[in-house]
Amino acid sequence: QVTSRKYPRLKEVDDVLGGAAAWENVDSTAEPCPKCEHPRAYFMQIQTRSADEPMTTFYKCCNSQCGHRWRD
Repeated sequence: QVTSRKYPRLKEVDDVLGGAAAWENVDSTAEPCPKCEHPRAYFMQIQTRSADEPMTTFYKCCNSQCGHRWRD
């Protein structure tokens, strides 16, 4: 009989990607934001799967008021 359960805290995506500091020295590209339609976004590529799979590209909107994040 189980009397109590304790669930571990799930990591946020930012924790996995290196936190806010990971976005400090990244380049930007002409990728429109799907949320606010800003024409540019910061990007970084990370190998999230096995070595024979392509890298995952993460984007962050260059508009400081939006800051929307998505991946490709």
